[in-house]
Amino acid sequence: MKSEHELSATADLANMDSTERLLGAAAYLTFVPAILFLLIPPVKSRRFARFHSWQSILFALSAGIFALALKLVFVVLSILPLIGFLVAWLSLGVGFLAIVVLWAVLVAKAAQGRSYELPLIGPLAVRLAELDILR
Repeated sequence: MKSEHELSATADLANMDSTERLLGAAAYLTFVPAILFLLIPPVKSRRFARFHSWQSILFALSAGIFALALKLVFVVLSILPLIGFLVAWLSLGVGFLAIVVLWAVLVAKAAQGRSYELPLIGPLAVRLAELDILR
């Protein structure tokens, strides 16, 4: 038997049109569509598109900070003789692969019509989407 939350989520998915899903997925292409979606009145009136636009912007900022941290780790590990350079390249590859996989999951969840919240930036994106500060 499905819970009340699962039933309401299923009903929300059934009521969501393909335009909403497309806008949600397109927000993750780069931060540019996400910013445009927050500025265009017919699009910013849609809560689903606003949420994914804010999460996309916050994800891009977080990924950039993570990339800078990975580069710093790379520099530090490259100083170590022999094995350090190998570990540096390995950490860089795994880190960037994690960013790409997480990005693909976000695009797929948005295309399915789901508001998947990332652990740290998801709640902030929800608050920003509800506030609609760019009116």
